[in-house]
Amino acid sequence: MPGDAVGEPLGWGIDMSDDRRGTSIAATHAVRGRLRDLQAIGGLAVLTVIVWGWPVLRDFASRRLSLGGDSNSFEFYLGWNVHAVLRGESFFSTPALYAPEGMDLGNAISIPAVSFLVSPVTVLFGTTAAYNTAMLLAVFAAAASVHLLARELFGSVAGAALAGGLVVLSPYFAGHILGHANLMWIWELPFVVFLVVRHVHGRVRARWLVAGTAAAVTFSLGSSTELFVTQSLFGALAAIVALVATADRRHLARSLLMTAAGGAAGVVLALPVIAAAVRAGIPETVQNPPVFYSTDLANILVPTSLAAVGGSWFAELERTVWGNVAENTAYVPLGMLVVVVIALITRRDRITRSLLAIAAVVVVASLGPLLTIAGHRSITMPWRLAEQVPGLDHALPVRFSAYLFIVVALVVASLWAGRGVPRWVTAALVGVSAVLLLPSMPASYPYDAETPEYIASGFWQRDIDRGDNVLVLPSGQNGNGMLWQTRTDFAFTMPTGNAGGAKPPPEALRPVGNKLINNDLELDWKAELPSYLEERDVRTILVENRSGDAADWRAVVDDVFPGVGRLDHGVWVYRVP
Repeated sequence: MPGDAVGEPLGWGIDMSDDRRGTSIAATHAVRGRLRDLQAIGGLAVLTVIVWGWPVLRDFASRRLSLGGDSNSFEFYLGWNVHAVLRGESFFSTPALYAPEGMDLGNAISIPAVSFLVSPVTVLFGTTAAYNTAMLLAVFAAAASVHLLARELFGSVAGAALAGGLVVLSPYFAGHILGHANLMWIWELPFVVFLVVRHVHGRVRARWLVAGTAAAVTFSLGSSTELFVTQSLFGALAAIVALVATADRRHLARSLLMTAAGGAAGVVLALPVIAAAVRAGIPETVQNPPVFYSTDLANILVPTSLAAVGGSWFAELERTVWGNVAENTAYVPLGMLVVVVIALITRRDRITRSLLAIAAVVVVASLGPLLTIAGHRSITMPWRLAEQVPGLDHALPVRFSAYLFIVVALVVASLWAGRGVPRWVTAALVGVSAVLLLPSMPASYPYDAETPEYIASGFWQRDIDRGDNVLVLPSGQNGNGMLWQTRTDFAFTMPTGNAGGAKPPPEALRPVGNKLINNDLELDWKAELPSYLEERDVRTILVENRSGDAADWRAVVDDVFPGVGRLDHGVWVYRVP
Protein backbone atom coordinates (compact mmCIF):
# COMPACT_ATOMS: atom_id res chain seq x y z
CA MET A 1 0.00 0.00 0.00
CA PRO A 2 2.86 2.48 -0.60
CA GLY A 3 2.08 5.92 -1.85
CA ASP A 4 -1.42 5.99 -0.40
CA ALA A 5 -0.71 7.79 2.88
CA VAL A 6 -2.78 10.92 3.31
CA GLY A 7 -1.60 14.08 5.06
CA GLU A 8 1.65 14.72 6.91
CA PRO A 9 4.05 11.75 6.98
CA LEU A 10 5.25 10.34 10.27
CA GLY A 11 8.25 12.42 11.31
CA TRP A 12 10.43 9.58 12.64
CA GLY A 13 13.39 8.65 10.45
CA ILE A 14 12.82 11.24 7.68
CA ASP A 15 15.69 11.35 5.15
CA MET A 16 17.44 14.71 5.24
CA SER A 17 18.26 16.82 2.21
CA ASP A 18 21.81 17.91 1.42
CA ASP A 19 20.67 21.49 1.41
CA ARG A 20 21.41 23.00 4.83
CA ARG A 21 18.24 25.01 5.01
CA GLY A 22 16.17 22.06 3.83
CA THR A 23 17.99 19.86 6.30
CA SER A 24 17.22 22.24 9.14
CA ILE A 25 13.53 22.47 8.21
CA ALA A 26 13.23 18.71 7.83
CA ALA A 27 14.96 18.16 11.17
CA THR A 28 12.62 20.61 12.87
CA HIS A 29 9.58 18.86 11.39
CA ALA A 30 10.97 15.50 12.46
CA VAL A 31 11.48 16.64 16.06
CA ARG A 32 8.02 18.20 16.18
CA GLY A 33 6.53 15.02 14.76
CA ARG A 34 8.22 12.94 17.42
CA LEU A 35 7.06 15.25 20.19
CA ARG A 36 3.46 15.25 18.97
CA ASP A 37 3.46 11.48 18.78
CA LEU A 38 4.99 11.12 22.22
CA GLN A 39 2.40 13.51 23.62
CA ALA A 40 -0.40 11.54 21.97
CA ILE A 41 0.95 8.21 23.22
CA GLY A 42 1.37 9.71 26.69
CA GLY A 43 -2.25 10.80 26.49
CA LEU A 44 -3.27 7.21 25.68
CA ALA A 45 -1.40 6.03 28.78
CA VAL A 46 -3.27 8.55 30.92
CA LEU A 47 -6.59 7.60 29.33
CA THR A 48 -5.88 3.91 30.01
CA VAL A 49 -5.29 4.62 33.71
CA ILE A 50 -8.37 6.86 33.95
CA VAL A 51 -10.70 4.35 32.28
CA TRP A 52 -9.36 1.09 33.70
CA GLY A 53 -6.94 1.81 36.53
CA TRP A 54 -8.90 4.11 38.80
CA PRO A 55 -10.69 1.36 40.82
CA VAL A 56 -7.39 0.02 42.17
CA LEU A 57 -5.06 3.00 42.38
CA ARG A 58 -5.44 3.32 46.15
CA ASP A 59 -5.04 -0.42 46.77
CA PHE A 60 -2.89 -1.47 43.84
CA ALA A 61 -1.39 -4.45 45.68
CA SER A 62 -4.63 -5.81 47.14
CA ARG A 63 -7.40 -5.02 44.64
CA ARG A 64 -7.28 -6.88 41.33
CA LEU A 65 -8.62 -5.54 38.02
CA SER A 66 -10.87 -8.53 37.43
CA LEU A 67 -13.57 -10.67 38.89
CA GLY A 68 -12.59 -13.87 40.69
CA GLY A 69 -12.45 -17.20 38.89
CA ASP A 70 -9.96 -17.30 36.00
CA SER A 71 -7.98 -14.34 37.31
CA ASN A 72 -7.04 -16.35 40.42
CA SER A 73 -5.18 -18.76 38.15
CA PHE A 74 -3.45 -16.03 36.15
CA GLU A 75 -2.22 -14.28 39.28
CA PHE A 76 -0.87 -17.62 40.48
CA TYR A 77 0.99 -18.05 37.17
CA LEU A 78 2.53 -14.58 37.44
CA GLY A 79 3.94 -15.53 40.82
CA TRP A 80 4.93 -19.10 40.01
CA ASN A 81 6.87 -18.27 36.83
CA VAL A 82 9.04 -15.72 38.61
CA HIS A 83 9.46 -18.00 41.64
CA ALA A 84 10.52 -20.90 39.39
CA VAL A 85 13.09 -18.90 37.42
CA LEU A 86 14.65 -17.37 40.54
CA ARG A 87 15.08 -20.88 41.99
CA GLY A 88 16.13 -22.61 38.82
CA GLU A 89 12.92 -24.65 38.51
CA SER A 90 10.82 -25.29 35.43
CA PHE A 91 8.03 -22.81 34.80
CA PHE A 92 6.27 -25.39 32.61
CA SER A 93 5.27 -27.50 35.62
CA THR A 94 4.50 -26.80 39.24
CA PRO A 95 4.52 -29.01 42.36
CA ALA A 96 2.35 -26.42 44.12
CA LEU A 97 -0.94 -27.68 42.62
CA TYR A 98 -2.31 -31.24 42.61
CA ALA A 99 0.42 -32.41 44.98
CA PRO A 100 2.04 -34.82 45.30
CA GLU A 101 1.90 -35.42 41.50
CA GLY A 102 2.10 -31.74 40.56
CA MET A 103 0.61 -30.04 37.50
CA ASP A 104 1.87 -29.79 33.92
CA LEU A 105 1.62 -26.17 32.74
CA GLY A 106 2.47 -26.91 29.11
CA ASN A 107 -1.03 -26.15 27.85
CA ALA A 108 -2.41 -24.40 30.92
CA ILE A 109 -2.17 -20.85 29.46
CA SER A 110 0.42 -19.97 32.10
CA ILE A 111 1.41 -16.69 30.30
CA PRO A 112 5.21 -16.91 30.79
CA ALA A 113 5.85 -13.93 28.49
CA VAL A 114 3.54 -11.71 30.52
CA SER A 115 5.08 -13.00 33.76
CA PHE A 116 8.57 -11.97 32.68
CA LEU A 117 7.35 -8.61 31.37
CA VAL A 118 5.97 -7.60 34.78
CA SER A 119 8.46 -9.59 36.88
CA PRO A 120 10.05 -6.46 38.45
CA VAL A 121 6.62 -5.48 39.78
CA THR A 122 6.04 -9.03 41.04
CA VAL A 123 9.33 -9.04 42.96
CA LEU A 124 8.93 -5.56 44.43
CA PHE A 125 5.18 -5.25 45.04
CA GLY A 126 3.61 -8.71 44.72
CA THR A 127 1.45 -10.59 42.27
CA THR A 128 -1.71 -8.48 42.56
CA ALA A 129 0.18 -5.32 41.65
CA ALA A 130 1.85 -7.25 38.82
CA TYR A 131 -1.54 -8.45 37.55
CA ASN A 132 -2.93 -4.91 37.54
CA THR A 133 0.18 -3.64 35.77
CA ALA A 134 -0.18 -6.33 33.12
CA MET A 135 -3.80 -5.46 32.44
CA LEU A 136 -3.07 -1.76 32.03
CA LEU A 137 -0.03 -2.45 29.87
CA ALA A 138 -2.08 -4.72 27.59
CA VAL A 139 -4.68 -2.02 26.93
CA PHE A 140 -2.07 0.70 26.48
CA ALA A 141 0.10 -1.43 24.16
CA ALA A 142 -2.84 -2.11 21.85
CA ALA A 143 -3.85 1.55 21.78
CA ALA A 144 -0.28 2.73 21.17
CA SER A 145 0.23 0.20 18.36
CA VAL A 146 -2.98 1.29 16.64
CA HIS A 147 -1.92 4.92 17.03
CA LEU A 148 1.45 4.22 15.38
CA LEU A 149 -0.18 2.29 12.55
CA ALA A 150 -2.81 4.96 11.91
CA ARG A 151 -0.15 7.67 12.00
CA GLU A 152 1.98 5.82 9.46
CA LEU A 153 -0.98 5.10 7.18
CA PHE A 154 -2.69 8.49 7.23
CA GLY A 155 -0.16 11.00 8.59
CA SER A 156 -2.40 12.73 11.13
CA VAL A 157 -1.43 12.75 14.81
CA ALA A 158 -4.93 13.77 15.88
CA GLY A 159 -6.60 11.10 13.75
CA ALA A 160 -4.21 8.45 15.06
CA ALA A 161 -4.86 9.58 18.64
CA LEU A 162 -8.61 9.23 18.08
CA ALA A 163 -8.10 5.69 16.79
CA GLY A 164 -5.91 4.77 19.76
CA GLY A 165 -8.33 6.35 22.21
CA LEU A 166 -11.23 4.33 20.84
CA VAL A 167 -9.17 1.14 21.25
CA VAL A 168 -8.70 1.98 24.94
CA LEU A 169 -12.50 1.93 25.25
CA SER A 170 -12.96 -1.25 23.22
CA PRO A 171 -15.74 -3.60 24.41
CA TYR A 172 -13.25 -6.43 23.87
CA PHE A 173 -11.20 -5.12 26.79
CA ALA A 174 -14.31 -4.52 28.88
CA GLY A 175 -15.20 -8.19 28.53
CA HIS A 176 -11.84 -9.88 28.90
CA ILE A 177 -10.47 -7.67 31.66
CA LEU A 178 -12.97 -9.50 33.87
CA GLY A 179 -10.56 -12.42 34.06
CA HIS A 180 -8.93 -13.46 30.77
CA ALA A 181 -5.41 -12.12 31.27
CA ASN A 182 -4.14 -14.15 28.32
CA LEU A 183 -6.61 -12.63 25.83
CA MET A 184 -5.75 -8.99 26.51
CA TRP A 185 -2.58 -8.98 24.41
CA ILE A 186 -3.71 -7.94 20.94
CA TRP A 187 -1.03 -5.31 20.28
CA GLU A 188 1.19 -7.59 18.21
CA LEU A 189 -0.80 -7.57 14.95
CA PRO A 190 -1.17 -3.78 14.54
CA PHE A 191 2.45 -3.34 15.62
CA VAL A 192 3.78 -5.77 13.00
CA VAL A 193 1.59 -4.17 10.32
CA PHE A 194 2.99 -0.78 11.40
CA LEU A 195 6.53 -2.10 10.89
CA VAL A 196 5.63 -3.48 7.46
CA VAL A 197 4.05 -0.23 6.28
CA ARG A 198 6.92 1.77 7.68
CA HIS A 199 9.41 -0.41 5.83
CA VAL A 200 7.44 -0.03 2.60
CA HIS A 201 7.59 3.72 3.12
CA GLY A 202 11.38 3.45 3.53
CA ARG A 203 11.42 4.63 7.13
CA VAL A 204 12.60 1.51 8.94
CA ARG A 205 15.45 -0.83 8.06
CA ALA A 206 14.95 -4.47 7.22
CA ARG A 207 16.72 -5.72 10.34
CA TRP A 208 14.35 -3.78 12.58
CA LEU A 209 11.37 -5.18 10.71
CA VAL A 210 12.69 -8.71 11.26
CA ALA A 211 13.63 -8.08 14.91
CA GLY A 212 10.34 -6.36 15.75
CA THR A 213 8.30 -9.13 14.17
CA ALA A 214 10.33 -11.79 15.98
CA ALA A 215 9.78 -10.06 19.31
CA ALA A 216 6.03 -9.74 18.71
CA VAL A 217 5.67 -13.38 17.66
CA THR A 218 7.71 -14.64 20.62
CA PHE A 219 5.62 -12.62 23.05
CA SER A 220 2.38 -13.74 21.41
CA LEU A 221 3.28 -17.42 21.71
CA GLY A 222 4.28 -16.85 25.32
CA SER A 223 1.01 -15.19 26.26
CA SER A 224 -1.73 -16.88 24.21
CA THR A 225 -1.35 -19.49 21.49
CA GLU A 226 -4.96 -18.79 20.47
CA LEU A 227 -4.20 -15.14 19.81
CA PHE A 228 -1.02 -16.11 17.98
CA VAL A 229 -3.06 -18.32 15.63
CA THR A 230 -5.82 -15.77 15.02
CA GLN A 231 -3.44 -12.81 14.66
CA SER A 232 -1.45 -14.85 12.13
CA LEU A 233 -4.66 -15.63 10.27
CA PHE A 234 -5.84 -12.03 10.03
CA GLY A 235 -2.30 -10.81 9.40
CA ALA A 236 -2.21 -13.09 6.35
CA LEU A 237 -5.59 -11.72 5.30
CA ALA A 238 -4.27 -8.14 5.56
CA ALA A 239 -1.22 -9.12 3.50
CA ILE A 240 -3.34 -10.63 0.73
CA VAL A 241 -5.64 -7.61 0.58
CA ALA A 242 -2.64 -5.26 0.52
CA LEU A 243 -0.96 -7.21 -2.29
CA VAL A 244 -4.15 -7.00 -4.35
CA ALA A 245 -4.65 -3.29 -3.67
CA THR A 246 -1.13 -1.89 -3.90
CA ALA A 247 0.51 -0.54 -7.03
CA ASP A 248 3.96 -1.65 -5.86
CA ARG A 249 3.59 -5.37 -5.20
CA ARG A 250 7.30 -6.09 -5.59
CA HIS A 251 8.31 -3.74 -2.76
CA LEU A 252 5.52 -4.95 -0.50
CA ALA A 253 6.32 -8.58 -1.28
CA ARG A 254 9.92 -8.04 -0.14
CA SER A 255 8.68 -6.51 3.10
CA LEU A 256 6.32 -9.43 3.67
CA LEU A 257 9.14 -11.92 3.06
CA MET A 258 11.22 -10.23 5.76
CA THR A 259 8.17 -10.24 8.03
CA ALA A 260 7.85 -13.98 7.47
CA ALA A 261 11.53 -14.37 8.35
CA GLY A 262 10.93 -12.44 11.57
CA GLY A 263 7.93 -14.62 12.33
CA ALA A 264 10.02 -17.76 11.83
CA ALA A 265 12.69 -16.36 14.15
CA GLY A 266 10.00 -15.65 16.75
CA VAL A 267 8.75 -19.22 16.53
CA VAL A 268 12.31 -20.49 17.07
CA LEU A 269 12.72 -18.25 20.13
CA ALA A 270 9.43 -19.56 21.49
CA LEU A 271 10.33 -23.24 20.93
CA PRO A 272 10.42 -23.98 24.70
CA VAL A 273 6.77 -22.91 24.93
CA ILE A 274 5.82 -24.94 21.86
CA ALA A 275 7.73 -28.00 23.08
CA ALA A 276 6.03 -27.83 26.47
CA ALA A 277 2.61 -27.69 24.81
CA VAL A 278 3.43 -30.67 22.58
CA ARG A 279 4.77 -32.63 25.53
CA ALA A 280 1.61 -31.92 27.51
CA GLY A 281 -0.47 -33.24 24.62
CA ILE A 282 -2.70 -31.44 22.15
CA PRO A 283 -6.37 -32.08 23.04
CA GLU A 284 -8.18 -34.20 20.48
CA THR A 285 -11.57 -32.70 21.27
CA VAL A 286 -12.51 -29.04 21.32
CA GLN A 287 -13.29 -27.93 24.86
CA ASN A 288 -15.37 -24.89 23.80
CA PRO A 289 -17.29 -25.51 20.55
CA PRO A 290 -17.10 -22.44 18.25
CA VAL A 291 -20.86 -22.61 17.57
CA PHE A 292 -21.47 -21.57 21.19
CA TYR A 293 -18.81 -18.85 21.08
CA SER A 294 -19.59 -16.96 17.91
CA THR A 295 -20.63 -13.36 17.42
CA ASP A 296 -24.35 -12.79 17.62
CA LEU A 297 -25.15 -10.34 14.81
CA ALA A 298 -27.40 -8.40 17.19
CA ASN A 299 -24.47 -7.82 19.55
CA ILE A 300 -22.71 -5.68 16.92
CA LEU A 301 -25.57 -3.20 17.26
CA VAL A 302 -26.62 -3.83 20.87
CA PRO A 303 -24.39 -3.33 23.94
CA THR A 304 -24.26 -5.64 26.92
CA SER A 305 -24.46 -4.64 30.58
CA LEU A 306 -20.75 -3.76 30.45
CA ALA A 307 -21.68 -0.51 28.68
CA ALA A 308 -22.53 2.35 31.04
CA VAL A 309 -24.83 3.94 28.45
CA GLY A 310 -27.49 1.73 26.89
CA GLY A 311 -26.43 -1.55 28.43
CA SER A 312 -29.36 -1.69 30.83
CA TRP A 313 -31.83 -1.13 27.99
CA PHE A 314 -31.23 -4.65 26.68
CA ALA A 315 -30.92 -6.48 30.01
CA GLU A 316 -33.63 -9.01 29.15
CA LEU A 317 -31.98 -9.86 25.84
CA GLU A 318 -28.67 -10.34 27.61
CA ARG A 319 -30.14 -12.63 30.26
CA THR A 320 -31.89 -14.85 27.76
CA VAL A 321 -29.36 -14.87 24.92
CA TRP A 322 -25.88 -13.72 25.95
CA GLY A 323 -25.14 -15.70 29.08
CA ASN A 324 -21.39 -15.05 29.13
CA VAL A 325 -21.01 -11.30 29.10
CA ALA A 326 -17.21 -11.55 28.94
CA GLU A 327 -17.44 -13.24 25.53
CA ASN A 328 -19.98 -10.92 23.89
CA THR A 329 -17.69 -8.10 22.87
CA ALA A 330 -18.66 -7.36 19.25
CA TYR A 331 -20.48 -4.09 19.99
CA VAL A 332 -19.62 -1.22 17.62
CA PRO A 333 -21.37 2.01 18.71
CA LEU A 334 -23.57 3.96 16.34
CA GLY A 335 -21.06 6.76 15.80
CA MET A 336 -18.39 4.35 14.56
CA LEU A 337 -20.89 2.57 12.31
CA VAL A 338 -21.78 5.93 10.76
CA VAL A 339 -18.07 6.56 10.20
CA VAL A 340 -17.86 3.26 8.31
CA VAL A 341 -20.84 4.21 6.12
CA ILE A 342 -19.41 7.68 5.38
CA ALA A 343 -16.00 6.19 4.56
CA LEU A 344 -17.64 3.66 2.27
CA ILE A 345 -19.34 6.47 0.37
CA THR A 346 -16.66 9.17 0.36
CA ARG A 347 -13.24 7.52 0.64
CA ARG A 348 -11.71 6.18 -2.55
CA ASP A 349 -8.08 5.67 -1.53
CA ARG A 350 -6.70 2.14 -1.58
CA ILE A 351 -5.86 1.97 2.11
CA THR A 352 -9.36 2.81 3.32
CA ARG A 353 -10.94 0.48 0.78
CA SER A 354 -8.61 -2.28 1.94
CA LEU A 355 -9.56 -1.66 5.57
CA LEU A 356 -13.25 -1.84 4.75
CA ALA A 357 -12.71 -5.11 2.87
CA ILE A 358 -10.81 -6.58 5.83
CA ALA A 359 -13.58 -5.46 8.20
CA ALA A 360 -16.18 -7.26 6.09
CA VAL A 361 -14.18 -10.51 6.12
CA VAL A 362 -13.59 -10.28 9.88
CA VAL A 363 -17.31 -9.77 10.53
CA VAL A 364 -18.22 -12.84 8.48
CA ALA A 365 -15.54 -14.95 10.20
CA SER A 366 -16.60 -13.82 13.68
CA LEU A 367 -20.17 -14.99 13.04
CA GLY A 368 -18.82 -18.54 13.34
CA PRO A 369 -20.18 -21.71 11.75
CA LEU A 370 -23.85 -20.69 12.02
CA LEU A 371 -25.44 -17.27 11.66
CA THR A 372 -26.91 -16.24 15.02
CA ILE A 373 -29.30 -13.31 15.46
CA ALA A 374 -30.61 -12.59 18.98
CA GLY A 375 -29.87 -16.17 19.96
CA HIS A 376 -31.53 -17.81 16.96
CA ARG A 377 -29.19 -19.87 14.77
CA SER A 378 -29.95 -20.23 11.07
CA ILE A 379 -27.81 -20.60 7.95
CA THR A 380 -24.34 -22.13 7.69
CA MET A 381 -21.47 -19.63 7.50
CA PRO A 382 -17.97 -19.90 5.95
CA TRP A 383 -16.30 -20.53 9.32
CA ARG A 384 -17.83 -24.01 9.20
CA LEU A 385 -15.00 -24.87 6.79
CA ALA A 386 -12.31 -23.07 8.80
CA GLU A 387 -13.14 -24.97 11.98
CA GLN A 388 -12.14 -28.19 10.24
CA VAL A 389 -8.53 -26.93 10.13
CA PRO A 390 -6.35 -28.10 13.06
CA GLY A 391 -5.53 -25.12 15.24
CA LEU A 392 -8.42 -23.02 13.98
CA ASP A 393 -10.87 -25.55 15.44
CA HIS A 394 -9.90 -24.33 18.94
CA ALA A 395 -10.29 -20.62 18.08
CA LEU A 396 -13.46 -18.94 19.29
CA PRO A 397 -14.88 -16.68 16.51
CA VAL A 398 -16.51 -14.28 18.96
CA ARG A 399 -13.01 -13.14 19.95
CA PHE A 400 -12.34 -11.86 16.43
CA SER A 401 -14.25 -8.77 17.53
CA ALA A 402 -10.90 -7.41 18.73
CA TYR A 403 -9.65 -7.17 15.14
CA LEU A 404 -12.93 -5.75 13.83
CA PHE A 405 -12.78 -2.92 16.34
CA ILE A 406 -9.15 -2.16 15.48
CA VAL A 407 -9.97 -1.95 11.77
CA VAL A 408 -12.95 0.35 12.38
CA ALA A 409 -10.76 2.57 14.59
CA LEU A 410 -8.31 2.85 11.70
CA VAL A 411 -11.17 3.85 9.40
CA VAL A 412 -11.90 6.67 11.87
CA ALA A 413 -8.31 7.88 11.44
CA SER A 414 -8.73 7.70 7.66
CA LEU A 415 -11.88 9.81 7.73
CA TRP A 416 -10.19 12.39 9.94
CA ALA A 417 -7.18 12.64 7.63
CA GLY A 418 -9.29 12.93 4.48
CA ARG A 419 -10.65 16.13 3.00
CA GLY A 420 -14.14 15.04 2.01
CA VAL A 421 -15.81 15.30 5.43
CA PRO A 422 -15.50 18.23 7.88
CA ARG A 423 -13.41 17.22 10.86
CA TRP A 424 -16.02 18.45 13.28
CA VAL A 425 -18.35 15.76 11.92
CA THR A 426 -15.76 13.04 12.56
CA ALA A 427 -15.01 14.50 16.00
CA ALA A 428 -18.71 14.52 16.90
CA LEU A 429 -19.15 10.90 15.80
CA VAL A 430 -16.09 9.85 17.82
CA GLY A 431 -17.37 11.77 20.85
CA VAL A 432 -20.74 10.01 20.69
CA SER A 433 -18.98 6.68 20.28
CA ALA A 434 -16.71 7.32 23.26
CA VAL A 435 -19.70 8.03 25.49
CA LEU A 436 -21.47 4.87 24.30
CA LEU A 437 -18.29 2.84 24.96
CA LEU A 438 -17.75 3.94 28.55
CA PRO A 439 -17.60 0.75 30.63
CA SER A 440 -19.82 -0.16 33.56
CA MET A 441 -18.22 -3.02 35.45
CA PRO A 442 -20.11 -5.49 37.71
CA ALA A 443 -20.48 -4.65 41.39
CA SER A 444 -17.88 -7.31 42.31
CA TYR A 445 -15.24 -5.65 40.11
CA PRO A 446 -12.42 -5.16 41.04
CA TYR A 447 -11.71 -8.32 43.00
CA ASP A 448 -10.75 -8.00 46.66
CA ALA A 449 -7.41 -9.83 46.93
CA GLU A 450 -6.79 -8.75 50.52
CA THR A 451 -4.99 -11.50 52.44
CA PRO A 452 -6.12 -12.47 55.98
CA GLU A 453 -3.69 -11.86 58.82
CA TYR A 454 -3.20 -15.61 59.28
CA ILE A 455 -1.39 -15.66 55.94
CA ALA A 456 -0.08 -12.08 55.68
CA SER A 457 1.54 -11.99 59.14
CA GLY A 458 2.98 -15.47 59.12
CA PHE A 459 0.69 -17.11 61.69
CA TRP A 460 0.36 -20.02 59.25
CA GLN A 461 3.85 -21.13 60.29
CA ARG A 462 2.45 -22.37 63.61
CA ASP A 463 0.47 -25.05 61.76
CA ILE A 464 2.28 -25.58 58.46
CA ASP A 465 5.86 -26.53 57.70
CA ARG A 466 7.42 -25.65 54.36
CA GLY A 467 6.51 -28.29 51.80
CA ASP A 468 3.36 -29.45 53.62
CA ASN A 469 0.38 -30.43 51.50
CA VAL A 470 -2.58 -28.32 52.63
CA LEU A 471 -6.23 -28.47 51.53
CA VAL A 472 -7.63 -24.95 51.15
CA LEU A 473 -11.39 -24.56 50.74
CA PRO A 474 -13.05 -23.43 48.57
CA SER A 475 -10.46 -24.96 46.25
CA GLY A 476 -8.97 -23.92 42.93
CA GLN A 477 -10.37 -20.80 41.26
CA ASN A 478 -13.35 -20.76 43.62
CA GLY A 479 -11.23 -19.62 46.55
CA ASN A 480 -8.01 -17.85 47.47
CA GLY A 481 -5.73 -20.82 48.10
CA MET A 482 -3.57 -20.09 45.04
CA LEU A 483 -3.34 -16.44 46.09
CA TRP A 484 -2.22 -17.52 49.57
CA GLN A 485 0.48 -19.64 47.98
CA THR A 486 1.91 -16.61 46.19
CA ARG A 487 1.76 -14.60 49.44
CA THR A 488 3.85 -17.25 51.24
CA ASP A 489 6.27 -17.67 48.32
CA PHE A 490 4.82 -21.12 47.64
CA ALA A 491 5.74 -22.44 51.08
CA PHE A 492 3.04 -25.12 50.92
CA THR A 493 1.46 -27.25 48.22
CA MET A 494 -2.20 -28.15 47.64
CA PRO A 495 -3.81 -31.42 46.52
CA THR A 496 -6.21 -29.42 44.35
CA GLY A 497 -5.82 -26.66 41.77
CA ASN A 498 -7.53 -24.98 38.86
CA ALA A 499 -9.07 -26.83 35.94
CA GLY A 500 -5.88 -26.47 33.91
CA GLY A 501 -5.93 -25.36 30.29
CA ALA A 502 -7.06 -27.13 27.16
CA LYS A 503 -6.29 -30.49 28.75
CA PRO A 504 -7.40 -30.88 32.41
CA PRO A 505 -5.00 -32.49 34.91
CA PRO A 506 -5.77 -36.18 35.65
CA GLU A 507 -6.72 -35.38 39.24
CA ALA A 508 -9.36 -32.95 38.00
CA LEU A 509 -11.15 -35.86 36.31
CA ARG A 510 -11.23 -38.12 39.37
CA PRO A 511 -14.48 -38.12 41.39
CA VAL A 512 -13.32 -36.37 44.59
CA GLY A 513 -10.92 -34.01 42.84
CA ASN A 514 -13.60 -33.07 40.33
CA LYS A 515 -16.10 -32.32 43.09
CA LEU A 516 -13.60 -30.09 44.87
CA ILE A 517 -12.65 -28.16 41.72
CA ASN A 518 -16.29 -27.64 40.75
CA ASN A 519 -17.27 -26.60 44.26
CA ASP A 520 -19.75 -29.47 44.44
CA LEU A 521 -20.88 -30.40 47.94
CA GLU A 522 -23.09 -33.26 46.70
CA LEU A 523 -20.88 -36.11 47.94
CA ASP A 524 -20.67 -38.23 51.07
CA TRP A 525 -17.74 -36.21 52.32
CA LYS A 526 -17.77 -37.89 55.71
CA ALA A 527 -16.93 -41.16 53.95
CA GLU A 528 -14.70 -39.81 51.17
CA LEU A 529 -12.69 -36.92 52.64
CA PRO A 530 -10.58 -38.78 55.27
CA SER A 531 -9.21 -41.30 52.78
CA TYR A 532 -8.61 -38.54 50.20
CA LEU A 533 -6.55 -36.58 52.74
CA GLU A 534 -4.62 -39.64 53.88
CA GLU A 535 -3.66 -40.63 50.32
CA ARG A 536 -2.28 -37.14 49.72
CA ASP A 537 -0.63 -36.75 53.13
CA VAL A 538 -2.75 -33.75 54.11
CA ARG A 539 -2.63 -32.85 57.81
CA THR A 540 -4.06 -29.32 57.66
CA ILE A 541 -7.25 -27.89 56.19
CA LEU A 542 -7.75 -24.13 55.82
CA VAL A 543 -11.22 -22.70 55.18
CA GLU A 544 -11.79 -19.07 54.32
CA ASN A 545 -13.80 -17.15 56.90
CA ARG A 546 -16.53 -15.69 54.70
CA SER A 547 -20.11 -16.35 53.76
CA GLY A 548 -21.36 -18.31 50.77
CA ASP A 549 -19.37 -21.28 49.49
CA ALA A 550 -16.73 -20.94 52.21
CA ALA A 551 -19.37 -21.22 54.92
CA ASP A 552 -20.81 -24.32 53.23
CA TRP A 553 -17.38 -25.95 53.15
CA ARG A 554 -16.83 -25.10 56.79
CA ALA A 555 -20.05 -26.96 57.62
CA VAL A 556 -18.79 -29.95 55.61
CA VAL A 557 -15.44 -30.07 57.41
CA ASP A 558 -17.10 -29.57 60.79
CA ASP A 559 -19.28 -32.57 60.03
CA VAL A 560 -16.28 -34.71 59.05
CA PHE A 561 -14.01 -33.52 61.89
CA PRO A 562 -16.28 -32.16 64.66
CA GLY A 563 -14.75 -29.93 67.32
CA VAL A 564 -11.39 -29.65 65.55
CA GLY A 565 -11.58 -26.26 63.82
CA ARG A 566 -10.47 -22.94 65.29
CA LEU A 567 -10.73 -19.40 63.93
CA ASP A 568 -7.24 -17.94 63.69
CA HIS A 569 -6.77 -14.38 62.40
CA GLY A 570 -9.39 -14.65 59.67
CA VAL A 571 -8.98 -18.32 58.69
CA TRP A 572 -10.58 -21.50 60.00
CA VAL A 573 -7.82 -23.98 60.72
CA TYR A 574 -8.39 -27.75 61.04
CA ARG A 575 -5.61 -30.07 62.11
CA VAL A 576 -6.58 -33.49 60.74
CA PRO A 577 -6.67 -36.08 63.58
